[in-house]
Amino acid sequence: MPVTEGGNMRKLVTGLRSQRGQAIILFVGLFSVIMAISVIVVDFGLWFSEHRGAQKDADAAALAGAQAYIADLGDTNTAFNDAVDWAIKNGIQSSDINPSPTSNCPDGKSCIQAQIGNCREDGSDTEMPWVEAKIRHNSRSLFGGIFGLIAPDIGATARACVGSPRTAMDLSPFGVQIGFVTDPDCPNYDEPLSDCLEPDPDNPGQTRPVYGSVCILKTGAQSDDCAGFYGGQRGQLTLGELDCDQKSANTMRHDFHYGASAGCSVDQEVNTGTGNIVGLLTGLNDRLEEEGRCDELFYTGNKKFDDFNEVFSLVGAEPPIVPSADNVFSLNECSITCGPGLPIQCDEKEPHTHTYTPRVIDLVLIDQLEQGEQTATITGFAGFYVIGCFNDTIAQQTKQDIEKDLSNVGPFLNRCEKPGSNDDILGIFVEKLAPPINVGDPDENLPLSIVLVK
Repeated sequence: MPVTEGGNMRKLVTGLRSQRGQAIILFVGLFSVIMAISVIVVDFGLWFSEHRGAQKDADAAALAGAQAYIADLGDTNTAFNDAVDWAIKNGIQSSDINPSPTSNCPDGKSCIQAQIGNCREDGSDTEMPWVEAKIRHNSRSLFGGIFGLIAPDIGATARACVGSPRTAMDLSPFGVQIGFVTDPDCPNYDEPLSDCLEPDPDNPGQTRPVYGSVCILKTGAQSDDCAGFYGGQRGQLTLGELDCDQKSANTMRHDFHYGASAGCSVDQEVNTGTGNIVGLLTGLNDRLEEEGRCDELFYTGNKKFDDFNEVFSLVGAEPPIVPSADNVFSLNECSITCGPGLPIQCDEKEPHTHTYTPRVIDLVLIDQLEQGEQTATITGFAGFYVIGCFNDTIAQQTKQDIEKDLSNVGPFLNRCEKPGSNDDILGIFVEKLAPPINVGDPDENLPLSIVLVK
């Protein structure tokens, strides 16, 4: 029987209705998949953020606990308690932290351990005290439960070791002698060569930096008289970009500006520089002229200069941050990086990348030198916050004025503009966190550093 025109129309309408129904089903299916992916992405973003927060809390707790070892390298109880206290300050419930030291956290708990030795877990140290914090954050699922997803256990681990650095990089080419005045005819006989140093009570015949007080780095030439003895500093060292024992002084200004790239180690011999100290001070002026980033990010009141409490922070302490002999400070994240392909270019013939905080330099501690010696032996390293350059006729009085209120160093800051041969450098020795480059067992003759190893 022939198909009528009306029959064709009915078939066409039925086909279109069927296709429309299939399209709706397909759309609903695709929409469900898109929604599922979207909500899972939201939940994963939430969990990732929680993990970052847990890592930050773990780092802070481990560092806060490690601070206790600075006063007593064997005090694991205080290290544990301080780490727990800091975790609680950061919002971890005390009931969620295991009450005794352990690295094996019970289900759902955070835990903290404090021990001595084998901090790196590879046998490379035997006496380094450490604190490990394993911090858990309570996680939740906003939408994942609809699709049967269970919120994961969000946690992070951090371990902080306390030891002495054996190798350092980015050093400023300036040596500080650690010996004593040896001429019995001098009024300062048997005293440290500099008021930057003090006798080490644990090591007769040794000195150590005076942390937390204002120090005068004498830049004048050493002489045979008593004043020359008490000057204390040899001044220039020729460290270089590649070799710590290079002899050329051609990079002196550059190295004080950016820091010498060569790695230098304790007990290594280095060469002393000769000639006018002004070139070295000019490099310091170059460096200080680039400050300001710390002021922009952490402004505390002294505009355009990077104040001490803008440069440094202290885990477990509230502002103001004041120079102290009892603490190891963290550098705030306000360093400058220059180099090839970066917005800031380094001023040098051969391209290198340098990262530095202008107001903070790392000095080299050296053994005592006799007149005419051209080499020195490295005995250690020490961080130094630069206040500025002052003529030697007013340096001592300026030091005394600054020490009246170490919380207000700002008014004395300068950038060593137009340095002269009679200028001294004033600043403050600072124990600061060091990068984990060849840090080993604590040494009584070296400063301590705190390093995060995981």
